[in-house]
Amino acid sequence: MVFDRLDRQTKIAATARAGVWCSTLALYLALIFAVYFILLSIIDPQHLGRELTKHLDIEVGGLTLTTATALLASLIWLTTVFMGAAMMFLIRQLFAGIREASGIFTQVTALRLRRVGWVLVLIVPISMIVDGIAGAVLRYWADPTGITFGLSFKEGDIYAITLGLMLVALGHIMVDAAHLAEENKAFV
Repeated sequence: MVFDRLDRQTKIAATARAGVWCSTLALYLALIFAVYFILLSIIDPQHLGRELTKHLDIEVGGLTLTTATALLASLIWLTTVFMGAAMMFLIRQLFAGIREASGIFTQVTALRLRRVGWVLVLIVPISMIVDGIAGAVLRYWADPTGITFGLSFKEGDIYAITLGLMLVALGHIMVDAAHLAEENKAFV
């Protein structure tokens, strides 16, 4: 089969196919990461404690985790990973729909794009809160008298919020484009 390099539908389908593959890979990696941390909670809770304190960049001396506390810490911390996996699933649906649909400017595509945007926006504050809770819980388990709660805002967070809001705005614009496309079909 010979493809015209300038054929827009072919380019859109190829891009959507690559998007499906990449989002599927990212979804599987997120799930493997979650399974790794849950298994680490069961197999070696102390190693999990070291991993979490290293990731959260906190100094916690005397932290000993049981399997139950390690599982709880994992589930708290993995909230952001589960949100990322949900976003990857939505992105996969978006690309699959674009690949299979008769056009890009559809109501369904616009709705999916807005959902991806809102999840991206929400990941930032939720990850800040989750990291704060996970750090506070780990500090409390190490020293019940020295509990502190901290929030951190990183440079990438503002980029994620801005990108998410841009996707939401594009989704709203796509609704209007879908209406125009339907009106144009009615005239033809």
